[in-house]
Amino acid sequence: MVREHNLSLVVLGLELLFSVILVASYHLQCGDGRRLSLSIKDFISDANNTADHSQAFQDAWKAICEANGKDQATSLVIHAYEKYFIQPQTFRGPCVSRNLHIQIDGKLEAPKMVKEWKKINKGNRCWLCFDNVTGLVLNGSGVLHPHGEAWWSSVEHSNRPRTVGFNGSSNIIYNGLTQMNSPKNHISIWNCTNATLSNLQLIAPKDSPNTDGIDIALSNNIKIFNSNIQTGDDCVAINGGSYDIDITHVACGPGHGISVGSLGKGGLNETVENVKVRHCSFNGTQNGARIKTWAGGNGYAKNILYENITLINVNFPIIIDQHYCNGGRNCTEEATAVKVSNVTFKNFQGTCGNKIAIKLDCDKAVGCHDIKMENINITSSSTNKTLTAYCQFADVVSQIVSVKIKCTSDEEPLAPASAPYAKPLPPTQPPSLSPLPYSINFFKAFL
Repeated sequence: MVREHNLSLVVLGLELLFSVILVASYHLQCGDGRRLSLSIKDFISDANNTADHSQAFQDAWKAICEANGKDQATSLVIHAYEKYFIQPQTFRGPCVSRNLHIQIDGKLEAPKMVKEWKKINKGNRCWLCFDNVTGLVLNGSGVLHPHGEAWWSSVEHSNRPRTVGFNGSSNIIYNGLTQMNSPKNHISIWNCTNATLSNLQLIAPKDSPNTDGIDIALSNNIKIFNSNIQTGDDCVAINGGSYDIDITHVACGPGHGISVGSLGKGGLNETVENVKVRHCSFNGTQNGARIKTWAGGNGYAKNILYENITLINVNFPIIIDQHYCNGGRNCTEEATAVKVSNVTFKNFQGTCGNKIAIKLDCDKAVGCHDIKMENINITSSSTNKTLTAYCQFADVVSQIVSVKIKCTSDEEPLAPASAPYAKPLPPTQPPSLSPLPYSINFFKAFL
Protein backbone atom coordinates (compact mmCIF):
# COMPACT_ATOMS: atom_id res chain seq x y z
CA MET A 1 0.00 0.00 0.00
CA VAL A 2 2.98 2.30 0.54
CA ARG A 3 3.89 1.70 -3.06
CA GLU A 4 0.34 2.61 -4.13
CA HIS A 5 0.47 5.78 -2.03
CA ASN A 6 3.82 6.77 -3.54
CA LEU A 7 2.50 6.00 -7.00
CA SER A 8 -0.51 8.24 -6.31
CA LEU A 9 1.79 11.11 -5.36
CA VAL A 10 3.87 10.55 -8.47
CA VAL A 11 0.74 10.61 -10.64
CA LEU A 12 -0.43 13.84 -9.01
CA GLY A 13 3.00 15.40 -9.51
CA LEU A 14 3.01 14.39 -13.16
CA GLU A 15 -0.44 15.92 -13.63
CA LEU A 16 0.72 19.23 -12.15
CA LEU A 17 3.84 19.13 -14.30
CA PHE A 18 1.72 18.36 -17.35
CA SER A 19 -0.50 21.36 -16.64
CA VAL A 20 2.53 23.62 -16.18
CA ILE A 21 4.07 22.36 -19.41
CA LEU A 22 0.86 23.08 -21.30
CA VAL A 23 0.84 26.72 -20.22
CA ALA A 24 4.59 27.07 -20.61
CA SER A 25 4.53 25.66 -24.12
CA TYR A 26 1.84 28.16 -25.02
CA HIS A 27 4.19 30.99 -24.10
CA LEU A 28 7.25 29.41 -25.67
CA GLN A 29 5.44 29.24 -28.99
CA CYS A 30 5.31 33.02 -28.87
CA GLY A 31 9.07 33.52 -28.94
CA ASP A 32 11.02 34.47 -25.86
CA GLY A 33 7.95 34.53 -23.61
CA ARG A 34 7.68 38.33 -23.43
CA ARG A 35 4.13 39.01 -24.56
CA LEU A 36 2.18 42.08 -25.32
CA SER A 37 -0.87 42.13 -23.04
CA LEU A 38 -4.00 44.19 -23.20
CA SER A 39 -6.06 45.25 -20.23
CA ILE A 40 -9.83 45.43 -20.40
CA LYS A 41 -9.39 49.03 -19.28
CA ASP A 42 -7.84 49.76 -22.67
CA PHE A 43 -11.35 49.38 -24.09
CA ILE A 44 -13.27 51.39 -21.49
CA SER A 45 -13.34 55.13 -22.05
CA ASP A 46 -15.03 57.81 -20.00
CA ALA A 47 -17.77 57.80 -22.59
CA ASN A 48 -18.61 54.11 -22.18
CA ASN A 49 -17.68 53.64 -18.53
CA THR A 50 -21.14 52.33 -17.62
CA ALA A 51 -22.38 49.51 -15.46
CA ASP A 52 -22.52 47.23 -18.52
CA HIS A 53 -19.07 46.43 -19.93
CA SER A 54 -20.24 43.94 -22.56
CA GLN A 55 -19.09 46.03 -25.51
CA ALA A 56 -15.63 46.47 -24.00
CA PHE A 57 -15.24 42.70 -23.78
CA GLN A 58 -16.35 42.26 -27.39
CA ASP A 59 -13.87 44.92 -28.52
CA ALA A 60 -11.10 43.27 -26.51
CA TRP A 61 -11.90 39.86 -27.98
CA LYS A 62 -11.83 41.24 -31.49
CA ALA A 63 -8.42 42.80 -30.82
CA ILE A 64 -6.75 39.61 -29.61
CA CYS A 65 -8.61 37.34 -32.04
CA GLU A 66 -7.51 39.36 -35.07
CA ALA A 67 -3.96 39.99 -33.81
CA ASN A 68 -1.10 38.40 -35.68
CA GLY A 69 0.84 37.59 -32.54
CA LYS A 70 4.04 39.25 -33.74
CA ASP A 71 3.64 42.90 -32.93
CA GLN A 72 0.03 42.72 -31.81
CA ALA A 73 -1.22 41.48 -28.43
CA THR A 74 -3.04 38.16 -28.19
CA SER A 75 -3.32 38.29 -24.40
CA LEU A 76 -6.00 39.99 -22.28
CA VAL A 77 -5.78 40.53 -18.51
CA ILE A 78 -8.50 41.33 -15.96
CA HIS A 79 -6.63 42.29 -12.79
CA ALA A 80 -7.46 41.13 -9.27
CA TYR A 81 -8.91 44.46 -8.13
CA GLU A 82 -11.25 44.76 -11.13
CA LYS A 83 -14.93 43.83 -11.26
CA TYR A 84 -17.12 43.99 -14.35
CA PHE A 85 -20.79 43.40 -15.07
CA ILE A 86 -21.49 41.90 -18.50
CA GLN A 87 -24.43 40.53 -20.45
CA PRO A 88 -24.30 37.12 -22.19
CA GLN A 89 -21.37 37.04 -24.59
CA THR A 90 -20.30 34.83 -27.49
CA PHE A 91 -16.60 35.01 -28.36
CA ARG A 92 -16.37 33.69 -31.88
CA GLY A 93 -13.54 32.23 -33.89
CA PRO A 94 -11.74 31.21 -35.92
CA CYS A 95 -9.03 33.63 -34.90
CA VAL A 96 -5.86 34.66 -36.71
CA SER A 97 -3.76 33.56 -33.75
CA ARG A 98 -3.77 30.01 -32.40
CA ASN A 99 -2.25 31.21 -29.12
CA LEU A 100 -4.90 33.24 -27.35
CA HIS A 101 -4.76 33.99 -23.66
CA ILE A 102 -7.32 35.47 -21.27
CA GLN A 103 -6.31 35.82 -17.63
CA ILE A 104 -9.09 36.60 -15.17
CA ASP A 105 -7.88 37.48 -11.68
CA GLY A 106 -10.80 39.80 -10.94
CA LYS A 107 -14.53 39.17 -10.85
CA LEU A 108 -17.10 38.98 -13.65
CA GLU A 109 -20.80 39.18 -12.80
CA ALA A 110 -23.99 38.76 -14.77
CA PRO A 111 -27.14 40.76 -14.05
CA LYS A 112 -28.62 39.74 -10.73
CA MET A 113 -32.22 39.58 -11.96
CA VAL A 114 -33.46 37.37 -14.81
CA LYS A 115 -35.42 40.24 -16.35
CA GLU A 116 -32.20 42.25 -16.64
CA TRP A 117 -30.55 39.67 -18.91
CA LYS A 118 -30.52 40.44 -22.61
CA LYS A 119 -31.56 37.81 -25.14
CA ILE A 120 -29.33 34.73 -25.20
CA ASN A 121 -28.16 33.13 -28.43
CA LYS A 122 -30.39 30.07 -28.74
CA GLY A 123 -27.64 28.05 -30.41
CA ASN A 124 -25.29 28.34 -27.45
CA ARG A 125 -27.41 29.41 -24.50
CA CYS A 126 -24.61 30.33 -22.16
CA TRP A 127 -23.37 33.41 -20.37
CA LEU A 128 -19.79 33.19 -21.67
CA CYS A 129 -19.59 31.17 -24.89
CA PHE A 130 -16.44 30.36 -26.85
CA ASP A 131 -17.41 29.22 -30.32
CA ASN A 132 -15.05 27.69 -32.91
CA VAL A 133 -11.88 28.77 -31.10
CA THR A 134 -8.53 26.99 -31.38
CA GLY A 135 -5.63 27.42 -28.96
CA LEU A 136 -7.13 29.30 -26.00
CA VAL A 137 -5.68 29.52 -22.51
CA LEU A 138 -8.32 30.81 -20.09
CA ASN A 139 -6.97 30.97 -16.56
CA GLY A 140 -6.52 33.02 -13.41
CA SER A 141 -7.54 33.18 -9.78
CA GLY A 142 -10.74 35.14 -10.35
CA VAL A 143 -14.47 34.50 -9.92
CA LEU A 144 -17.33 34.09 -12.39
CA HIS A 145 -20.73 34.77 -10.80
CA PRO A 146 -23.79 34.58 -13.10
CA HIS A 147 -26.29 34.77 -10.19
CA GLY A 148 -28.05 31.58 -11.13
CA GLU A 149 -30.00 31.67 -7.88
CA ALA A 150 -32.38 34.09 -9.61
CA TRP A 151 -33.16 31.45 -12.26
CA TRP A 152 -33.65 28.26 -10.26
CA SER A 153 -37.20 28.79 -9.07
CA SER A 154 -38.46 31.09 -11.81
CA VAL A 155 -37.32 29.59 -15.13
CA GLU A 156 -37.75 26.08 -16.55
CA HIS A 157 -34.50 24.10 -16.66
CA SER A 158 -34.44 23.86 -20.47
CA ASN A 159 -34.57 27.65 -20.77
CA ARG A 160 -31.76 28.43 -18.34
CA PRO A 161 -28.24 29.30 -19.57
CA ARG A 162 -24.97 27.59 -18.78
CA THR A 163 -22.20 29.74 -17.33
CA VAL A 164 -19.26 28.83 -19.59
CA GLY A 165 -19.52 26.98 -22.89
CA PHE A 166 -16.88 25.71 -25.29
CA ASN A 167 -18.45 24.81 -28.61
CA GLY A 168 -16.68 23.40 -31.68
CA SER A 169 -13.31 24.31 -30.20
CA SER A 170 -9.94 22.61 -29.77
CA ASN A 171 -6.70 22.85 -27.81
CA ILE A 172 -8.32 24.56 -24.82
CA ILE A 173 -6.73 25.07 -21.39
CA TYR A 174 -9.06 26.23 -18.61
CA ASN A 175 -7.40 26.61 -15.23
CA GLY A 176 -7.74 28.12 -11.77
CA LEU A 177 -11.06 29.97 -11.82
CA THR A 178 -13.95 29.78 -9.37
CA GLN A 179 -17.51 29.60 -10.67
CA MET A 180 -20.51 30.15 -8.42
CA ASN A 181 -24.25 29.49 -8.68
CA SER A 182 -24.70 28.66 -12.33
CA PRO A 183 -28.27 28.92 -13.69
CA LYS A 184 -27.74 25.51 -15.30
CA ASN A 185 -24.54 23.48 -15.66
CA HIS A 186 -21.38 25.42 -14.85
CA ILE A 187 -19.30 24.32 -17.83
CA SER A 188 -20.40 22.82 -21.14
CA ILE A 189 -17.95 21.11 -23.50
CA TRP A 190 -19.68 20.35 -26.80
CA ASN A 191 -18.10 19.11 -30.02
CA CYS A 192 -14.58 19.84 -28.76
CA THR A 193 -11.19 18.15 -29.11
CA ASN A 194 -8.21 18.39 -26.74
CA ALA A 195 -9.36 20.35 -23.70
CA THR A 196 -7.72 20.36 -20.28
CA LEU A 197 -9.63 21.67 -17.25
CA SER A 198 -7.81 21.88 -13.93
CA ASN A 199 -7.65 23.60 -10.54
CA LEU A 200 -11.28 24.70 -10.81
CA GLN A 201 -13.76 25.45 -8.02
CA LEU A 202 -17.38 24.96 -9.09
CA ILE A 203 -19.77 25.81 -6.28
CA ALA A 204 -23.57 25.75 -5.92
CA PRO A 205 -25.92 24.68 -3.11
CA LYS A 206 -26.87 21.05 -2.70
CA ASP A 207 -30.51 21.80 -3.54
CA SER A 208 -29.81 23.93 -6.63
CA PRO A 209 -31.57 22.21 -9.56
CA ASN A 210 -29.62 20.86 -12.56
CA THR A 211 -26.46 22.74 -11.71
CA ASP A 212 -24.04 20.14 -13.09
CA GLY A 213 -20.37 20.91 -12.74
CA ILE A 214 -19.01 19.89 -16.16
CA ASP A 215 -21.08 18.40 -19.00
CA ILE A 216 -19.28 16.79 -21.92
CA ALA A 217 -20.90 15.81 -25.24
CA LEU A 218 -19.63 14.93 -28.73
CA SER A 219 -16.08 15.56 -27.53
CA ASN A 220 -12.81 13.67 -27.21
CA ASN A 221 -9.44 13.90 -25.49
CA ILE A 222 -10.84 15.78 -22.51
CA LYS A 223 -8.86 15.90 -19.26
CA ILE A 224 -10.25 17.12 -15.93
CA PHE A 225 -8.11 17.07 -12.80
CA ASN A 226 -7.29 18.60 -9.43
CA SER A 227 -10.65 20.31 -9.04
CA ASN A 228 -13.36 20.74 -6.41
CA ILE A 229 -16.97 20.43 -7.58
CA GLN A 230 -19.90 21.11 -5.23
CA THR A 231 -23.24 21.26 -7.03
CA GLY A 232 -26.87 20.18 -7.04
CA ASP A 233 -26.44 17.63 -9.83
CA ASP A 234 -23.71 15.58 -11.53
CA CYS A 235 -20.22 16.79 -10.73
CA VAL A 236 -19.25 15.57 -14.19
CA ALA A 237 -21.60 14.12 -16.82
CA ILE A 238 -20.18 12.37 -19.89
CA ASN A 239 -22.78 12.34 -22.63
CA GLY A 240 -23.17 10.81 -26.08
CA GLY A 241 -20.48 10.99 -28.75
CA SER A 242 -17.66 11.33 -26.23
CA TYR A 243 -14.50 9.24 -25.92
CA ASP A 244 -11.03 9.36 -24.40
CA ILE A 245 -12.09 11.15 -21.21
CA ASP A 246 -9.68 11.29 -18.25
CA ILE A 247 -10.90 12.54 -14.84
CA THR A 248 -8.35 12.51 -12.00
CA HIS A 249 -8.15 13.95 -8.47
CA VAL A 250 -11.60 15.52 -8.48
CA ALA A 251 -13.38 16.06 -5.16
CA CYS A 252 -17.14 15.74 -5.70
CA GLY A 253 -19.73 16.66 -3.12
CA PRO A 254 -22.42 17.59 -2.71
CA GLY A 255 -23.77 16.42 -6.05
CA HIS A 256 -24.94 13.37 -7.96
CA GLY A 257 -21.55 11.81 -8.63
CA ILE A 258 -19.46 11.39 -11.77
CA SER A 259 -21.76 9.91 -14.39
CA VAL A 260 -21.56 8.35 -17.80
CA GLY A 261 -24.84 9.47 -19.34
CA SER A 262 -27.62 9.72 -19.40
CA LEU A 263 -27.61 8.04 -22.82
CA GLY A 264 -30.32 7.02 -25.27
CA LYS A 265 -33.13 9.38 -24.30
CA GLY A 266 -36.00 9.31 -26.81
CA GLY A 267 -34.55 6.28 -28.57
CA LEU A 268 -31.34 8.04 -29.59
CA ASN A 269 -28.30 6.04 -30.63
CA GLU A 270 -25.49 7.33 -28.42
CA THR A 271 -22.02 6.07 -27.59
CA VAL A 272 -19.40 6.70 -24.90
CA GLU A 273 -16.10 4.84 -24.60
CA ASN A 274 -12.63 4.97 -23.10
CA VAL A 275 -13.41 6.78 -19.84
CA LYS A 276 -11.08 6.79 -16.83
CA VAL A 277 -12.13 8.18 -13.45
CA ARG A 278 -9.28 7.79 -10.94
CA HIS A 279 -8.20 9.09 -7.52
CA CYS A 280 -11.52 10.88 -6.96
CA SER A 281 -13.57 11.38 -3.80
CA PHE A 282 -17.33 11.54 -3.23
CA ASN A 283 -18.52 13.25 -0.04
CA GLY A 284 -22.23 13.17 0.81
CA THR A 285 -23.23 12.64 -2.81
CA GLN A 286 -26.35 10.96 -4.12
CA ASN A 287 -24.22 8.66 -6.28
CA GLY A 288 -20.56 7.87 -6.68
CA ALA A 289 -19.60 5.99 -9.84
CA ARG A 290 -22.66 5.94 -12.08
CA ILE A 291 -23.67 4.82 -15.57
CA LYS A 292 -27.22 5.75 -16.59
CA THR A 293 -29.06 4.93 -19.82
CA TRP A 294 -32.66 5.45 -20.87
CA ALA A 295 -34.94 2.53 -21.62
CA GLY A 296 -35.57 2.33 -25.37
CA GLY A 297 -32.24 3.85 -26.31
CA ASN A 298 -29.55 2.45 -28.59
CA GLY A 299 -25.77 2.53 -28.76
CA TYR A 300 -23.20 1.58 -26.13
CA ALA A 301 -21.10 2.60 -23.15
CA LYS A 302 -17.87 0.59 -22.93
CA ASN A 303 -14.27 0.58 -21.72
CA ILE A 304 -14.99 2.51 -18.52
CA LEU A 305 -12.79 2.51 -15.42
CA TYR A 306 -13.48 3.85 -11.92
CA GLU A 307 -10.37 3.33 -9.81
CA ASN A 308 -9.01 4.44 -6.43
CA ILE A 309 -12.21 6.00 -5.20
CA THR A 310 -12.84 7.40 -1.70
CA LEU A 311 -16.45 7.38 -0.43
CA ILE A 312 -17.87 9.40 2.45
CA ASN A 313 -21.55 8.75 3.23
CA VAL A 314 -22.57 8.19 -0.40
CA ASN A 315 -26.13 6.97 -1.04
CA PHE A 316 -25.31 4.75 -4.03
CA PRO A 317 -21.54 4.28 -4.29
CA ILE A 318 -21.70 2.08 -7.41
CA ILE A 319 -24.64 2.11 -9.79
CA ILE A 320 -25.42 1.02 -13.34
CA ASP A 321 -28.98 1.93 -14.31
CA GLN A 322 -30.22 0.81 -17.73
CA HIS A 323 -33.76 1.84 -16.82
CA TYR A 324 -33.07 5.49 -16.15
CA CYS A 325 -36.14 7.54 -16.93
CA ASN A 326 -36.24 10.95 -15.33
CA GLY A 327 -35.34 9.72 -11.91
CA GLY A 328 -37.52 6.59 -12.05
CA ARG A 329 -40.83 8.23 -12.89
CA ASN A 330 -43.14 7.06 -15.71
CA CYS A 331 -40.89 4.13 -16.61
CA THR A 332 -42.06 1.58 -19.16
CA GLU A 333 -40.48 -1.56 -20.57
CA GLU A 334 -38.85 -1.03 -23.95
CA ALA A 335 -37.54 -3.42 -26.59
CA THR A 336 -34.08 -1.86 -26.79
CA ALA A 337 -31.42 -0.51 -24.45
CA VAL A 338 -27.98 1.07 -24.58
CA LYS A 339 -25.39 -1.71 -24.23
CA VAL A 340 -23.05 -1.47 -21.22
CA SER A 341 -19.85 -3.54 -21.25
CA ASN A 342 -16.24 -3.71 -20.11
CA VAL A 343 -16.70 -1.66 -16.96
CA THR A 344 -14.23 -1.92 -14.05
CA PHE A 345 -14.71 -0.71 -10.48
CA LYS A 346 -11.42 -1.07 -8.60
CA ASN A 347 -10.09 -0.01 -5.19
CA PHE A 348 -13.16 1.60 -3.59
CA GLN A 349 -12.90 2.53 0.08
CA GLY A 350 -15.42 4.29 2.34
CA THR A 351 -18.95 4.51 3.62
CA CYS A 352 -22.47 4.22 2.24
CA GLY A 353 -25.44 6.17 3.58
CA ASN A 354 -28.06 3.90 2.03
CA LYS A 355 -28.84 0.21 2.40
CA ILE A 356 -27.84 -0.69 -1.16
CA ALA A 357 -24.14 -0.14 -1.75
CA ILE A 358 -23.97 -1.67 -5.25
CA LYS A 359 -26.86 -1.44 -7.70
CA LEU A 360 -26.68 -3.05 -11.13
CA ASP A 361 -30.12 -2.61 -12.67
CA CYS A 362 -29.53 -3.96 -16.17
CA ASP A 363 -31.95 -4.52 -19.01
CA LYS A 364 -33.29 -8.00 -19.71
CA ALA A 365 -32.89 -7.64 -23.49
CA VAL A 366 -29.19 -6.71 -23.59
CA GLY A 367 -27.87 -6.98 -20.03
CA CYS A 368 -24.57 -5.60 -18.73
CA HIS A 369 -21.48 -7.58 -19.73
CA ASP A 370 -17.89 -7.89 -18.56
CA ILE A 371 -18.42 -6.00 -15.31
CA LYS A 372 -15.41 -6.33 -13.00
CA MET A 373 -15.21 -5.44 -9.31
CA GLU A 374 -11.95 -5.65 -7.41
CA ASN A 375 -10.98 -4.56 -3.90
CA ILE A 376 -14.29 -2.96 -3.01
CA ASN A 377 -14.57 -2.21 0.71
CA ILE A 378 -17.74 -0.28 1.53
CA THR A 379 -19.19 -0.11 5.02
CA SER A 380 -22.34 1.51 6.32
CA SER A 381 -22.37 5.05 7.66
CA SER A 382 -24.77 3.79 10.33
CA THR A 383 -23.78 1.32 13.00
CA ASN A 384 -25.17 -2.21 12.93
CA LYS A 385 -26.53 -1.90 9.40
CA THR A 386 -25.81 -4.60 6.84
CA LEU A 387 -25.28 -3.39 3.30
CA THR A 388 -26.77 -5.15 0.30
CA ALA A 389 -26.29 -5.43 -3.42
CA TYR A 390 -29.03 -5.30 -6.03
CA CYS A 391 -28.19 -6.98 -9.33
CA GLN A 392 -30.17 -8.18 -12.29
CA PHE A 393 -29.12 -9.28 -15.79
CA ALA A 394 -25.44 -8.43 -15.25
CA ASP A 395 -22.34 -10.49 -15.99
CA VAL A 396 -20.13 -9.72 -12.97
CA VAL A 397 -16.71 -10.98 -11.92
CA SER A 398 -15.75 -9.87 -8.41
CA GLN A 399 -12.69 -10.24 -6.20
CA ILE A 400 -12.43 -9.05 -2.59
CA VAL A 401 -15.78 -7.27 -2.42
CA SER A 402 -17.30 -6.47 0.98
CA VAL A 403 -20.89 -6.94 -0.22
CA LYS A 404 -21.97 -10.22 -1.77
CA ILE A 405 -23.24 -9.79 -5.32
CA LYS A 406 -25.73 -12.33 -6.63
CA CYS A 407 -27.36 -11.46 -9.92
CA THR A 408 -30.81 -12.68 -10.91
CA SER A 409 -32.20 -13.60 -14.29
CA ASP A 410 -35.77 -13.88 -15.49
CA GLU A 411 -35.96 -17.46 -14.17
CA GLU A 412 -35.09 -16.44 -10.61
CA PRO A 413 -36.92 -14.32 -8.05
CA LEU A 414 -35.36 -10.90 -7.74
CA ALA A 415 -34.02 -10.08 -4.30
CA PRO A 416 -31.05 -8.17 -2.96
CA ALA A 417 -28.21 -10.26 -1.61
CA SER A 418 -26.23 -9.41 1.47
CA ALA A 419 -23.19 -10.74 3.28
CA PRO A 420 -21.08 -9.85 6.28
CA TYR A 421 -18.43 -7.27 5.65
CA ALA A 422 -15.20 -8.56 4.19
CA LYS A 423 -11.97 -7.99 5.99
CA PRO A 424 -11.26 -4.25 5.64
CA LEU A 425 -8.69 -3.33 3.05
CA PRO A 426 -5.84 -0.97 3.90
CA PRO A 427 -7.04 2.61 3.45
CA THR A 428 -6.37 4.26 0.14
CA GLN A 429 -4.96 7.75 -0.04
CA PRO A 430 -7.92 10.13 -0.58
CA PRO A 431 -7.51 12.98 -3.03
CA SER A 432 -7.30 16.54 -1.81
CA LEU A 433 -10.75 18.00 -1.20
CA SER A 434 -9.68 21.25 -2.84
CA PRO A 435 -7.18 22.24 -5.52
CA LEU A 436 -3.63 22.40 -4.28
CA PRO A 437 -2.97 25.97 -3.09
CA TYR A 438 0.45 26.20 -4.65
CA SER A 439 -0.54 25.03 -8.11
CA ILE A 440 -1.83 28.43 -9.27
CA ASN A 441 1.51 29.99 -8.40
CA PHE A 442 3.15 27.64 -10.86
CA PHE A 443 0.98 29.09 -13.60
CA LYS A 444 1.54 32.67 -12.56
CA ALA A 445 5.25 32.16 -12.97
CA PHE A 446 4.72 31.69 -16.67
CA LEU A 447 2.28 34.55 -17.23
